[in-house]
Amino acid sequence: MSVRYSFEGRLFRMILQGRYLPEEMMETLEAALADPLFPADARFLLDVRESEELAQRPAEQIRTIAEFFAVRAGRVGKCCAILTGSPVQYGLARLGASACEALGVKVGVFSSADEALIWLGLDADSEQET
Repeated sequence: MSVRYSFEGRLFRMILQGRYLPEEMMETLEAALADPLFPADARFLLDVRESEELAQRPAEQIRTIAEFFAVRAGRVGKCCAILTGSPVQYGLARLGASACEALGVKVGVFSSADEALIWLGLDADSEQET
């Protein structure tokens, strides 16, 4: 599976790698939110650096996925950091961020993992709350 998640302290990290369907991403998000180990007051980091799919997604599909997340964002403090690996990913992540922001979710898009963690209020070295 090219979509997976992990919990590292209060950090909820979802990683998108290679090729995957939008439905896989949405199902994995639902599974993570239902996981009994889901951290209280979680901070959400979406890592798309190794995604081959993001650059192929039509804008409308990116908006649909963003809206799907926005409806569920209360579990992560209505906040998400997106970690990108290329200028194309960055631009498309900003498109998704705009859709989320229109629904009241704060989204930061980053090319540095340390900056993303700090923005989420986590220590970049230990991934613990600052």
